[in-house]
Parts: sequence; C-alpha cells; structure tokens
Amino acid sequence: MTDPVATPGGQAAVVPSGRAAATPGGQAAVVPTGRTMVAAVFHGGTDIRITRVPVPAVEPDEVLVEVVAAGICGSDLLAYRGLGPWQHDPAHPDGDGHELSGRIAAVGAAVTGFAVGDRVAVEPIHLLSCGHCALCRAGRGHLCAERGMRHGVPVHSRGFAEYDVAPASQLHPLPDHVGLAEAALLDCYACGVHALHLVALPPGAPVAVLGSGAIGQTLGQLARAAGHPVSLLGHRAATLDVALGAGAASTVWDTSTAAGRRARDAAAGTFPVVFDAAGSGGSLTESLRLVTPGGEVVVLGVHPGPPGVDPQLAYRREATLRWSNSYGACLDGVPDFRRARDLLAEGAVDAAALITHRLPLARLPDGFRTLADRDAGAVKVMVTPGGGGT
Repeated sequence: MTDPVATPGGQAAVVPSGRAAATPGGQAAVVPTGRTMVAAVFHGGTDIRITRVPVPAVEPDEVLVEVVAAGICGSDLLAYRGLGPWQHDPAHPDGDGHELSGRIAAVGAAVTGFAVGDRVAVEPIHLLSCGHCALCRAGRGHLCAERGMRHGVPVHSRGFAEYDVAPASQLHPLPDHVGLAEAALLDCYACGVHALHLVALPPGAPVAVLGSGAIGQTLGQLARAAGHPVSLLGHRAATLDVALGAGAASTVWDTSTAAGRRARDAAAGTFPVVFDAAGSGGSLTESLRLVTPGGEVVVLGVHPGPPGVDPQLAYRREATLRWSNSYGACLDGVPDFRRARDLLAEGAVDAAALITHRLPLARLPDGFRTLADRDAGAVKVMVTPGGGGT
C-alpha cells in the first residue's frame, strides 16, 4: 500500500506507507504519507482552530520543511489581542507562524545545495524582496516596496503546522549541535543583530533595554556578548528572573516596584543608547528619560498605536530616534539572520534559556493564553508540530 505526497509541479511521489525516505547522507527523513496535515487555522483574534489542511505543494525553487519547532512571536500575540497592524480576517482564515525550524522533507526540482533530511532554520518569507531595487542592492530588502510578495501575491510563513514550504533562498543550514527549538529563535536574534548594527556603541558602553520579552532578552544577550553591560527594565518579576539566569542582563529593574522605579529614575540621562523593545504606551518617553543628551533611542517593539512622546524631553536631550524594522543584510552584505545563526552556533548566546514553555501543536491556543498571561512568566513559548527531537 502506498500514499501520495505533494512534490514539485503538483505531481505525487510514491513512498511506502509509514516508511522513511532515504536521503543522500544515508539518514532517514520523515516524509508525509498523505495529502493532509495537522495545522492551526486563525479565524481572527482568539479564534484559533487545530484542523487538517492539505500539505502545501512545492514549486521548483522551494522545499517542503517538516516543522519541528515554531515560536509564538510578540506580533502574533498582538493579533491575538486584536491589536497592531497584523490582523487575521475571519472571512479568510489562514495559517501563521514565522519563527520556525525543521527538517527538509521534499526538495523542488530546481533546488541545489539542500537534500531531504537536512536540518534548517527558515527565514520568514514575509521578508522576501524583489532583489534588484536600490534598497535590495544595499542590503535593505526588509524595506523593499515589494517586501513579502511572491509572484505578485502577498506571502507569509505558516509554521504552526506539520509542514510548511519556503523558497530555498530562505533556508539556513544548521550544525548538528544546534537544537531545532533553539534555532526557531533566530528570527528574534536577527532583529537584535540588526538593531545593534544601527548604532555606533563605544567598546564597553552601557545600554538599557526596555522590555523583558523575547525581543528584549535576545537583544540583551547579543549586547552582552559584544561586551556591553545591559540594564534591562520590565514589570514582570518572573521574566526578569529569566533574564538574569539567561545572561540577557547585567542588572534588572522591576518598574512595577518602588525600588525599581527609583533605580530607573536615578539612571536618567546615563545611557548612550536605549533600546525600546517593549512597545508599550509609555516606553518611548521612558527611553528618552534614560538616554544621554545627544544619545540614541532605537525602537524595536511594535507599538500597536501612536506612542506617547514628550517632545520637550526629546528636544532637551537632542536625542536621535531610530526605528528598527526586522532585519536585512545592511552590514557588508551579510544577512543578519546568518550572523545570528553563527552566534548561536558559537555559543555566544543561550537560546535554550529563553524557552520557558514547550507545547504540542494541539495545544497552540493554550500557548497563546500562556504568553498573554502576565503572571505565567513566559518569555518564549515554543510549539512542536512534528515528530522528532528538537
């Protein structure tokens, strides 16, 4: 008995039921044995349904990835809460999940350099760009007018599923010693790599990071790996404890307490660079209070609405305000995602320490509720859609 699997061009490859296909390396790779898979479908807000959908077809320049790990991003949480620009349309329910890694299950006919069974991290396909405009040539494809378009159609990753497809250009091979769950955090680390590239920090200069979520903590680890003392500010004691244990901060200030607020106020005007990874109503003004006169504030956090800013404070500080949008390859043409992968492989950052919760795909709605619960102590909730180790 055999079952068909989706392959390039929409044809079916015959694979014995319940068996694995041999790869060029002699290893075994799990191959889908039917034309449907388990996936999360988002109907808007908190309406997330786990169901069966078709296994995506693979175009000649694409690969099919068996998803082993997929992280819930802060932007996913905004949509869940009905905030921010990325909302799911109940009239057109769809998949989601752009922080993902896994093993290659099928390879398109035009793909070279990858084989079934390879372990890869997937750079989100909403960052695809035209590749030839002035911004793309400068390594700033994340600002391209055609970002997130493929064949004239908007695209995005759907990692909250057993399988997802991606152009081979979006794949990053992983060394054997790098766990797949840890690699699913590379999107967060790449955001931090890019933000640090936007500023010129003197060696050993202190930085402040507002926000104790995954973006704030991955950035904190990167800044400390580069030799900078990091003061991390937040208002959740549990996640601040994670930051200290994960090496994401030299010191933490819990601004929900009087002592934390006193420490913050005493440090006003002392940081040459402040990173706003919180994206909350008052975080931008708080950043301006902390930055030195003539310093820089870099905004990574996604503010769901217009942020409140004290223009007189900004004027007195004569601060430079920068916005850090995702990442690209604007430093020597090397992709920020690749730099993040190399830092993870070298052990410069500790992704495992930031994964506070791991859940199977069937419990994805629980994962969103956990991340939304400010008392749950969640930094990164990692979902494991497929089989195999992480």
